[in-house]
Amino acid sequence: MARLSIPPNLIRAGNADKIVGEELNASVAIGIDILSKGLIDTGSGKDTIEGTGVGNIGSSSTGGNGGNGGTGTGIANSGNLNTKDQEDTISGTGKGGDGGNGYSYTSYTDNQGGKGGKGGNGTGIANNGSLNAGDQKDTINGIGTGGKGGNGGDDSGDGGEGEDGGSGTGIANTGSLNAGNQEDTISSIGTGGKGGDGGYGEKYSNLGGDGGSGTGIANTGSLNAGNGNNTIIGTGKGGNSGDGIGYIYGTDRTYGGSGIGIANSGNLNTGDQEDTINSTGTGGNGGNGTGYYAEGAYGETGTGITNSSNFNTRDGKDTINGIGTGGNGGKGGYEGEGGDGGTGTGIVNSSNLNTGNGNDTINGTGKGGNGGDIGNSGYGGNGGSGTGITNSGKLNTGDGEDTIIGTGKGGNGGKGGYGGNDGNGGKGGTGIQNIKDATITTGSGKDTIIGYGNTLGTNTTAYGIFNDGVIDTGYDFDKLTGQATTTIGGIAYGIYGQGIIKTGDGNDEIIATSILDKVQQKVSIGGGIKIDLGTGDDYLKGFGAANVDGGKGFDTLDLGAFKRSELIVSGVTSGNTLNSANISFNNNGNSISFSTTGFEKFLFADSSFSYSTLANGA
Repeated sequence: MARLSIPPNLIRAGNADKIVGEELNASVAIGIDILSKGLIDTGSGKDTIEGTGVGNIGSSSTGGNGGNGGTGTGIANSGNLNTKDQEDTISGTGKGGDGGNGYSYTSYTDNQGGKGGKGGNGTGIANNGSLNAGDQKDTINGIGTGGKGGNGGDDSGDGGEGEDGGSGTGIANTGSLNAGNQEDTISSIGTGGKGGDGGYGEKYSNLGGDGGSGTGIANTGSLNAGNGNNTIIGTGKGGNSGDGIGYIYGTDRTYGGSGIGIANSGNLNTGDQEDTINSTGTGGNGGNGTGYYAEGAYGETGTGITNSSNFNTRDGKDTINGIGTGGNGGKGGYEGEGGDGGTGTGIVNSSNLNTGNGNDTINGTGKGGNGGDIGNSGYGGNGGSGTGITNSGKLNTGDGEDTIIGTGKGGNGGKGGYGGNDGNGGKGGTGIQNIKDATITTGSGKDTIIGYGNTLGTNTTAYGIFNDGVIDTGYDFDKLTGQATTTIGGIAYGIYGQGIIKTGDGNDEIIATSILDKVQQKVSIGGGIKIDLGTGDDYLKGFGAANVDGGKGFDTLDLGAFKRSELIVSGVTSGNTLNSANISFNNNGNSISFSTTGFEKFLFADSSFSYSTLANGA
């Protein structure tokens, strides 16, 4: 079947139209190609539009480098595609061709084997025009798969380099994509191609290619799902990098491809009602170093959702789930080093993310990739960091009973060989990270913010909530929890930072917990963070370097990790209307000061005191 090219324009008025375009084995393969002045208008009815494009395979060289794979695009729209009302389905599948292999020289040439060809890019739906599915329950599916990079050729001198895998993008929107009202589903999968393996050489060998990036939905234009209970699913998987053959010690490392579920730098709007966004990004693994001194390649980043512009789910009971998993580092050779694991982040917001009013849920989960092991006497790779939610912009859930949960887990370090060292656990795990000058605002309502940070690697730090900006939970009875867990040799803080947490009016609760090797620690707060509990009968559990104001109301400070005799209390004066007190603890020779104001009740493991009796019992 040949490519379907528009114009000539295609206008139909039937009740059930089906339009199919397919192009295979071409350097630039496009299933349905709507040019800038083209128009497809199917009229009302249950319409189906399917486009498939598969790029050609690059030629393997007979005396040099391999050829590049062709690009494949399912549907390319630069004009207008309109399916109008009724239950419509638009599907695009694009696959890039594999790169050809580099030439292998069989006689001694003291040269270098041929370089592999690049894998072609694959895009399911590429829209830079106007795509409108009309009202009713519409489905838009995009699948893009990058081609594999070609392998480097072998040679009696140097081996040839493997080339990079092609990128895969499910839906790439730079124009206007509108699914109309009602319950719409937009689903997209992008998979990067594997990098080619490096060729073997009797003198030196060479690197494998990088894995291609995989992106589920890449939006730089306007994407509008309209009103209704809409579902948007984005899945991105980076390709693995190729293996490096032979002696490559001290040379540049290669990387797996990055994986992003949804990348928004335009305007993404799901309209009113109960919307669900599920997005998963998985970084590609690093290739193995298979020679004596060869080093493992690095795993790449995995990100569930990244937003650098405007992301708005409007009013309604909305749910946003982002899962990011870093790729694992490749295994090193006999005396090389293992590759580092990639970072994993559930949700990254650097601009405006707004869920509107309603009982909204934002859930971000990030897991760092594991470091690569080593064959004999080298060093294991470091594990990657994992962060649930990272915010450097404005994250606003509006009014309603909102829930924000961030879970971050650091990857494990790789195992070192005899005479070498095991890798570290990267930067550990962070549940929620709020950067300086950034804001997280949950508006009025009984809101819940939970940050879990976890790492099993050595020499790492885990944070439940790391706040250098402003977290404001607004009015009503709010609850904020930070919990960090690590192993011996690590550090854990439930709540940490130099910013401020404000809980506003209401009977609010803040709990900070740090766990080291399954044992709850006495110090769970750090960084000098400021906490303002506002008006209401508030409760705070935790201790550390911080300034805490209980505000107005009958407020309780829970220091149950300590007996009263373990702490030094100063600054308590009779008739002090501010109820100020400084509580300090000698932590292995390091004095930690906890400055408090406005608390009426103090709980310890063996007793409880009012403010007026707090200085007693030491």
